[in-house]
Amino acid sequence: MKKTLTLFVGLTFCAGLTAQHLCAEQKMNAQNRIHQLLAKRNASNEEMKRMEQYDVKFHHLNLNVERTSTAISGNVRTLAAARNTLDTFVFQLYRSLTVDSVVATQPLTFWRDSDVVYVQLDKSYQTGDIIDLVIYYRGTPPAAQNAAIGAGFSNRASPTYGNRITWSLSQPYSAYEWWPCKQSLQDKIDSVKFYITTDTSNKAGSHGILKRIEPLGNGKHRFEWESRYPISYYLIAVAVGQYSEYNYWAKPAQLAGDSIPVINYIYSNPTAFTNNRNSIEATVPQLEMFSSLYGLYPFHTEKYGHMMAPFSGGMEHQTMTSQGVFNFDIVAHELAHQWFGDNVTCASWADLWLNEGFATYSEYVANEKLQPSNRSAKLTQIQNAARSTSNSVWVNDTTSVSRIFNSNSTYQKGAAIIHILRYVFNNDSLFFAMLTDFQVQFKDGNASAADFKAHAEGFLGNSLTEYFNQWYYGRGYPVYSIRWNKRDSRIMLILSQTNGTVGATTVFTNPVNIRITGIGQSLNLRVQPTGAVDTFFTTLGADVLSMAIDPDNWILKSTGTITQDATLLTSVNDAAELELLSYPNPATDLLYIPLSTPYSYTIWSADGRLVQKESFTNTTPHIRIQQLLKGVYVLECTDREGKRIYTSRFIKQ
Repeated sequence: MKKTLTLFVGLTFCAGLTAQHLCAEQKMNAQNRIHQLLAKRNASNEEMKRMEQYDVKFHHLNLNVERTSTAISGNVRTLAAARNTLDTFVFQLYRSLTVDSVVATQPLTFWRDSDVVYVQLDKSYQTGDIIDLVIYYRGTPPAAQNAAIGAGFSNRASPTYGNRITWSLSQPYSAYEWWPCKQSLQDKIDSVKFYITTDTSNKAGSHGILKRIEPLGNGKHRFEWESRYPISYYLIAVAVGQYSEYNYWAKPAQLAGDSIPVINYIYSNPTAFTNNRNSIEATVPQLEMFSSLYGLYPFHTEKYGHMMAPFSGGMEHQTMTSQGVFNFDIVAHELAHQWFGDNVTCASWADLWLNEGFATYSEYVANEKLQPSNRSAKLTQIQNAARSTSNSVWVNDTTSVSRIFNSNSTYQKGAAIIHILRYVFNNDSLFFAMLTDFQVQFKDGNASAADFKAHAEGFLGNSLTEYFNQWYYGRGYPVYSIRWNKRDSRIMLILSQTNGTVGATTVFTNPVNIRITGIGQSLNLRVQPTGAVDTFFTTLGADVLSMAIDPDNWILKSTGTITQDATLLTSVNDAAELELLSYPNPATDLLYIPLSTPYSYTIWSADGRLVQKESFTNTTPHIRIQQLLKGVYVLECTDREGKRIYTSRFIKQ
């Protein structure tokens, strides 16, 4: 989900304003009031335990909705498998909505405790038995702004285009405000039907495939949407209004000529289509591009699309995003959620980084791949916002919705640390293969940050514990400085770092690229810090003209001073020059050498045995050490004349 700050002057939309994510203060205060209310009732944990006694298999929502108000009526059929012996069925429904009856094979007895309904089942169900009941209800959902953007169920006319729309926005806790449900991220619904009866002047959008529009007479018709993909409760959605339909097709390479329909419900005011057409049509190249990087669009047998509603932003409802504002970045953000959020859903709201961090980073990826001239500005925007937060990406207080949905922490810094992880991988093919396989491994389910860490480690072949401790759980960002000197062809660098966030003590040990530019040649040195101050050596045959830290802007950082220090590389530290640092250390598969032009190398075991000797053939010096046994080794590098120019101890793990 993405919220955009907008300004309306008369009926003119000002499109050039700065985008903000869903961290509006009004929304946060409303969500905290919900948590306070639940805490006062002191029953929410017990109620959730009762609801976890069954596994929802199927919902059929059959509702009456008009564009003129939020009044709602109808019924919801639920099929659920008992997880234990069960004689009482519990669900959530907002207190202002009236339950008329609950029916299984016969009308069932039920009672309410505010927003929770208890149903006495017709028998005692055993583990695995299917409970099949229909809940008939009616009423007007609350108007309070309790959802992530606005209310759970809203009605309003677009101030720009005039169309009056009724629409739902359930994230994170507002589905129960308009339909009887179980609000558990861990219990995805296997399949859903959503039938919407409305005036014949309206269209009704939802997830899945529109099987038919059934004429009912008396000025009514019924839109019958069906989806066979598992779905989280907060992604079930509807929008009703006077829409024009604009459809086209995406053709990801994996479908070998087949296509995916992209169905758009646009306000019937012709200006809405004219103003937004270019951004809407950006969906196709984005969908095809994301399919090439993350794996085939996960709901390709159904559709993707948009349904307009008068709110400031977008919400990634499965297969049909609700969208109030169109631009290239928002379209990319909500589309990317179909992979990160809908196909693979965060295991808890504390893991929202897996939804919002990846969707925000996908805005950058879309610019990188499709609008490369905007790539640098987009990355700068993300990193500037990320530097402004003093929080970690990790949320340690899940009772605070303002903290969970904090834009600069969860969204922007969440995106920035994914960019760093991509740099740590140092191999785009491997990085995106990892993301594709993540979608396969956790398809139709949930994942936590710990799940993602373990998955990424499996592809990288190295531990990411330090990366997560520093960038995900830690606070702040590094401010790098360099002192250096050159004697003959040898260069000594002292890289130091402080933390750019007041009060934060995290030291960052991710690789750092240092570009040394000389007369007629340059050197890219990828070094691996181990602490707040590290010393590195390299060689360059030309005079140094300039140095740059992370010149390609992979790392969330600031740059301090880069100064030449004539006290370095004196005779006092000539001996120390030989104690150089290869990296990573410990190493598993590859050992990188911080030199530009070594000729050959030898590796000696701790007991003095020669175990490996070769000449370098690669332009970025590295050595394959998979075949070495675990232990401590000494590496020596020589130039073409056989002079030793580098010595390093390393651990093979």
